[in-house]
Amino acid sequence: MTVQTRVTEHGVLLRFTGRDRVYACRGGVFLPIDRVLGARTLGRRDAVAASPRVHLPGISVPGMLRAGAYGVGERRQLWMVHAATTLLAIYLRGVPFHRVVVEVDDPEGLSRIINAALPPRGLPSGSRR
Repeated sequence: MTVQTRVTEHGVLLRFTGRDRVYACRGGVFLPIDRVLGARTLGRRDAVAASPRVHLPGISVPGMLRAGAYGVGERRQLWMVHAATTLLAIYLRGVPFHRVVVEVDDPEGLSRIINAALPPRGLPSGSRR
């Protein structure tokens, strides 16, 4: 199963369905657009290598399933991935997660949509170079 997604001007809604709700220990997550730093695709191996090993709560079956919360504090991540090799990573500021990694049908396309929805982030007014 892939994650159901919806991107609006207010944020990104990720919805987990069926057994994925149990595996991830949640029905999904809403990411307010002002917390989203950006989205990109990652290979599974790279995404796992940059992830904490401790799942709290979560489940991991190497190569088959990685779901739930991993790590604590600033490194905490939310995962909902089955066997896909290319994943979508959404980077955030604040708590409870700094990165959300999910399996979607078109990670490259969704990455472009999320990045296009982000408000422009230029220099603060009054700043000079």
